[in-house]
Amino acid sequence: MNIRTPFLLGAAALLAAPCALAQRVALSDALYNGWAGDPVWDDGNAEVAEYRGEQVVYGEPRPHTYHLVTVKEDFNTEYYAKADWPYGQKPVLTVLKQNQVATIETPNYPYHYMTSVFFDRNDVGGAVKMTVSSQEWCGQTSKEFQLWHEVPIMRWSSYWDGEGTGERGLTEHTASALFEEELPLVVRALNFEEGLTVQFLLEPNQTTNKAPAPRPTGASLTVSRPPHAFETAIGPFTTSQAWIVTVETQDNRALRYVVEADPPNRLLQWSHSDGRTYELQDIRRWQYWRVGAK
Repeated sequence: MNIRTPFLLGAAALLAAPCALAQRVALSDALYNGWAGDPVWDDGNAEVAEYRGEQVVYGEPRPHTYHLVTVKEDFNTEYYAKADWPYGQKPVLTVLKQNQVATIETPNYPYHYMTSVFFDRNDVGGAVKMTVSSQEWCGQTSKEFQLWHEVPIMRWSSYWDGEGTGERGLTEHTASALFEEELPLVVRALNFEEGLTVQFLLEPNQTTNKAPAPRPTGASLTVSRPPHAFETAIGPFTTSQAWIVTVETQDNRALRYVVEADPPNRLLQWSHSDGRTYELQDIRRWQYWRVGAK
């Protein structure tokens, strides 16, 4: 078996990659909502995936550890926050939460980022809420995206002049729009098929220390098989054991995801044309909130 590693390609290779004859569908028609209903999410554990990451900060690629923590929880929709037991008459919505966590060291001080994305378990085609926070020695910034409203709302608190604190309606964030931060979960829930092409809108990356008004851009997602077998830290994969999901936008962003073919479709690698790369190093299910749990 011909094994190659790493399997991450830059933007030029992404845009040049051939694909099969496209079957163009809307995002809502391309998803398998049963993915979130898999009993694996009911075992009382979280999926904790550790990646070797790299992101350009101050003009240099900075290696770091990146975690995706995916877990089922119940929301009290009166507050769109985690429900405390006993539920009683509380309006409860079961969600899948994904925390995206990174600490990036630079020569002078570290950058800390945490983003939490919450999906209705019965509809993973778009999050109901997203929160973003960044902390570094110059200041801290937080953003909350209340996506459950008919017109979504963005609230923020920023240390940057001209931003401060505020609230705005996201009138352009329609039902066909996603944030980049939603993709690490959404691409796992696709109805995978060679040549599948999905048209949607994609907002820019929000895991930053600034809070400008986001503007969605037209995007195309395509599904294909890997061109060759490849090696990962968790083992080798043949071309039939993985899918490649490529996203290209009208503002020239290019993102690439390598997803395991078998459920729960673990995210093996992904990359972004801005220089971000992530390679899976370890993945396990455990109750990280319990002291001493393994």
